[in-house]
Amino acid sequence: MSKTNHYPFYYKVIASLLIVILTSIITLQAQTGKGTITGTIRSGKGEPLSGINVGLEGTTLGEATDTQGKFTIRNVEEGSYTLVASGVGYTASKQNVTVQAGKTTRLSLQIDESTHQLNEIVVTETNAFARKETEYVARMPLKNMENPQVYTVVTKDIMKEQVVTERTDIYLNVPGAVPNFLAGGSQGMSMRGFASTVGMRNGMVTSAVVPLNPIILQRLEVLKGPTGTLFGGNRNVTFGGVYNYVTKQPFEEFAGEVSYTTGSFNLSRITADVNTPLTKDKAVLFRLNAGWQSEGSFQDQGYSKNYTFAPSFSYQASKRLKFLVDMDFTRGTFTTTAISIGSLSRVTARSFKDLPLQYNRSYINDGIDINNGINNIQARIEYKISDQWTSQTNYLYSEGFYKNFLWTTLSMQTDSTFLRTVRNQKPETFGNTQFQQNFIGDFMIGSFRNRIVAGFDYNNNYNKLNRVTLTYDTVNLNRPLPNINADKLDELAYKRGFTSTATQTNSYGLYASDVFSISPQLMIMLSLRVDRFATDGTYTVTTDQRSGAYKQTSLSPKLGIVYQPVKDRVAVFANYMNGFNNLAPVLQPDSTLLILKPQYGNQFEGGVKLDMVRNRLNATISYYNISVTNSTRTGDVNGRTFMYQDGTQRSKGVEVEVIANPVNGLNIIAGYAYNENKYTKSIASLEGKSLVASPKHVGNIWASYHMTKGAVQGLGLGIGANYVSDAWLEATNTFKLPGYTLVNATLFYDQPRYRLAIKANNLLDQQYWNSNGTPQKPFNILANVAFRF
Repeated sequence: MSKTNHYPFYYKVIASLLIVILTSIITLQAQTGKGTITGTIRSGKGEPLSGINVGLEGTTLGEATDTQGKFTIRNVEEGSYTLVASGVGYTASKQNVTVQAGKTTRLSLQIDESTHQLNEIVVTETNAFARKETEYVARMPLKNMENPQVYTVVTKDIMKEQVVTERTDIYLNVPGAVPNFLAGGSQGMSMRGFASTVGMRNGMVTSAVVPLNPIILQRLEVLKGPTGTLFGGNRNVTFGGVYNYVTKQPFEEFAGEVSYTTGSFNLSRITADVNTPLTKDKAVLFRLNAGWQSEGSFQDQGYSKNYTFAPSFSYQASKRLKFLVDMDFTRGTFTTTAISIGSLSRVTARSFKDLPLQYNRSYINDGIDINNGINNIQARIEYKISDQWTSQTNYLYSEGFYKNFLWTTLSMQTDSTFLRTVRNQKPETFGNTQFQQNFIGDFMIGSFRNRIVAGFDYNNNYNKLNRVTLTYDTVNLNRPLPNINADKLDELAYKRGFTSTATQTNSYGLYASDVFSISPQLMIMLSLRVDRFATDGTYTVTTDQRSGAYKQTSLSPKLGIVYQPVKDRVAVFANYMNGFNNLAPVLQPDSTLLILKPQYGNQFEGGVKLDMVRNRLNATISYYNISVTNSTRTGDVNGRTFMYQDGTQRSKGVEVEVIANPVNGLNIIAGYAYNENKYTKSIASLEGKSLVASPKHVGNIWASYHMTKGAVQGLGLGIGANYVSDAWLEATNTFKLPGYTLVNATLFYDQPRYRLAIKANNLLDQQYWNSNGTPQKPFNILANVAFRF
């Protein structure tokens, strides 16, 4: 009965959304009297420029370009105007334009670097770190000040200035984010008390194994809070948020950069970024990013090697139709160990700092390694249906794999002994294929502006696992360390027997989101997703049986409101956002089947966004409260353990982000986050406890200054700090994951044709551990040289 009651409601919701969209399309056809100007602003090299101010001389009409250099000026009275495009570091460009009622005028402008202000190295708008405009966050062009959601963007300018070689270096610039790492090679972060190691690639879901090289990135976007409405559930999204890797795309001029980095622990890294048009009319463009890196370890054993090859093509078939194909292929080998507390009753230490393990010893050898890789093939087709509607078709094939996998955990048994437990996986494959169709509209209904995205997506996810976990030996710290051997591990694994399984899931999502402008200063966002999840369960090879088949339907709404008391400068916002995870049925001890509902994370958030002093001060302050419902917990009934689905959890806190450019050449990014994430209803041993690896206080700051003129123009210095407070390693809140403070600094000399930089990391030489208990790098130095052409 419950199913027959739910589906008609979903169908009514879907039908209502489609009727609204179709009615809007029909209504907008009747609009007359005013016209629209749209276009793209590019540099002399053909690169699209974001943050450039575009306006009509003698009027108040205008806006800044987005991340693709695009702008649109609406509601322009019929007539002739002078359009002005300007930005700090550029010579203002003017162009005459004629607007006709009911029509759209399209332009393409190029603005040149200012010769009297810049022989500047990499010329950017006023606040180089405050480029927040993105089409992925809302799946439509929407300014930060118009968006009721909190998000952070880390640009390639910051990555370059900080000499980033690992993704975890990028995460240090995200307020409230704590880097973490899965043994399989996926690097991720904890946000608002929830951990995730699976990011998205250009708004699409990647494989569970993500060994990604930063050389391919244009920027990192981090969306805060449950975002299931537009991005789905399960692996895609955690209740703390989702992060999106935006890759570099081709542009219209020939240009490139070759870079080499060396440093501590035998680091050697070479990267190349080459862009070129392939046809005279520049309709076909090609860009290639490639990188190779090798690094030793600060410990007595250990290493990491990887290489990446990432080509991308774009084809402007007509003014309305564009194709983009973007790929990356990465391979890596590395070693890693984790530390766990196997017996809290027999181990007296209550913090990693108190353990007798030597910080610079790995307790394994280089033969106990992991060999993995990923293949991503992504395509996009954009078609301009009309002046108001665009069709966007996206496809991603993503496959990750382990050729071999030996992950060692040092499980402390007493103050002087530990087990070396090894998980052996070979071979394994994880795949994800996603198809997505979006229709994006921007139109007026009377005097009300509507920006709509309506679409559907299909996601097929599979894995083929072949693994066994075994205890290799017991190590006594008071005796010589026994050898550990990969061949013997294989022998023990084959003797024990690998468990081979295969799982495949399918998700079907239908969604719509409308940003309705009641006035230029007041906007309401209404969004809804209906998601259908289905799986045949897990197939076990040895038993030739499947288990855990189920289907589930989820409803995910999103509501938001933005009011700008000062247009484009001050925005007060509030949101309700929702995320979900599908849960499989559970077989109870009495042989009954417990049918579980989806687990939901529901967030209420409010705050203020500022964009002041001509974009020199950008800030966001928010308070959020996330309630997790339908969590599972266990309970004892007459000596038998039953599962219940009435568990709850609450994560609440405050986040602050400030991006400032007080004077030319000085850029500052800073953030602070307070979070409290606890089980509010669970088993007795967990109720009231904090989640693992969930620190209450996280702070970050990076400030840099470079000379903008004179004999030493381009010389700069950057310095920053990151603070993470204590957290808990395990669920009972007994063993502490100690907090730490990192101080990093860089000295650079940036010129049009080359760049020199020296970076010092962990200047205080802090000893600290990630959420796996893996020791992190002590003080180290990097040196980088880059040549541009």
